[in-house]
Parts: sequence; C-alpha cells; structure tokens
Amino acid sequence: MGESSVDEILKIDAYNSAVSEDFQLPFKPNTLAVLLISSPKMFDISFAKWIREKLEKLGTMSAVSEAFPSPIAQFLDDRLEELYKNLSYSCETIHDHHLWPNRRPKILMQTCGHVAGAAFYYQPKNFQDENWPPSKPMDKGSKFIGLSLHPVYGGHFAFRSVLIFPEAKIENSEKSNPGSILEDPEEIKKMLEEFNFNWRTSGFRDFGNPKHRYSPEQVAYFGLAPAERWAFLESWLVKGN
Repeated sequence: MGESSVDEILKIDAYNSAVSEDFQLPFKPNTLAVLLISSPKMFDISFAKWIREKLEKLGTMSAVSEAFPSPIAQFLDDRLEELYKNLSYSCETIHDHHLWPNRRPKILMQTCGHVAGAAFYYQPKNFQDENWPPSKPMDKGSKFIGLSLHPVYGGHFAFRSVLIFPEAKIENSEKSNPGSILEDPEEIKKMLEEFNFNWRTSGFRDFGNPKHRYSPEQVAYFGLAPAERWAFLESWLVKGN
C-alpha cells in the first residue's frame, strides 16, 4: 500500500497461542496473514490527498463529513479495495475498529504487532505492584491499558488491519517476537502513565527515541475528539491555517 504503510507477516499459530480462546482466529495454524501498520506519512500524504479528492467531488467539507463519518476507516477501505483487485487469493480483513455485538474486539491488534515482531507490547500487568498503576481520573469507561512501541516510529504509528488469506500457507511458523525498546521499568511506567492519563498530548509517542514522527498537524488531529476533527481538517486543508 505504498510508503504510508508497513506490512508485517503475522503467523496465526503465534497469535492464537498468545491470546485466550475468546480471541483466537478460526484458521489453520500455518495460514498466511498480513498486519498493516500506518506510518507517520499516511496522514500528511495519502489521507490528506484522499480528503482533497472527496472535497473536490462533493464541494464542501460538510458534505464530505456526512458521506464519510469515519474518514480514516473509510480512507483505508478505499485503499484496500484497490489492493483486493490485484490479489490472486481470497482475503478476509479484520480492522482495528471491528467489534462483536457484545463490544469485544474481533482481534487484539497490539498482540498481533508483538507476535509479528513489528512492535514491542508493554503490558501493565508485567509492572504492577501495590503502588502502581496510580489511581488517577481517566475518561469514562476507560481502563489502564498497555502500549506498543515501534523500533523506528516509537508511538507514531497505528495498527490498522489484518488481512487473512485462508488459501495461502506459511511453511516457517517460528515466532519472531521483537526486542524491548525500553529497558528501565520506571521509564516504561512513565510511558504507560502518559498514554493512559495524557494521551491527547501525544507525549507517549516520543518514548523510544523514534526516527520518524507525526507532523504537528497529525498530532493535533488525533488529539481532538472525533466531532472536532472536521473543523480542523477544513482549517488545515481548505483555509490553509
């Protein structure tokens, strides 16, 4: 999908071995799957171009927002439709936002990233003690959760989708877990606190000394509530502010 994304081979048997039965995928252990990761360039290059194309076609940002209420997800769907046309195998896709009717995720993306060797998944349970994590106010319904760091992007990336090819098989199914990017437990705790308590500031993304980062515009966009993002896109892409 170009320089805006990174593709990693995901081994179904490695994923199923790392999750509980509720999250296991109903495919043979050696089934080929690919994990799609959006790089920092995705937003400023590919997504911005896609929004401009829709704006030119529909005339106003209001019309674009009505037609595409979940713009990142629908942008990715459009990109994948182009990919599907060139595939020689059948493909089943699970996106990061896909949920079962009971609101349980259909796949655990951070676990996918870890077992694929793409990013290291730091889980609070591995550092928990009687004094940590701290008890602080969080968004309603939120839990203190883990975070993945990429060796190149730090926290300036996102797991987007898993493409599963039931007819294609992998001969080598050995696990390829990544190495930890952070070694100091206190630094890891600080990162997890930044992510859970101050995620809108995006400070958590800079842990691990990333080589490539989100632009200021991308940081600002993802720090806003979804309802506020369209006004930001109009200001950025239309008015040039």
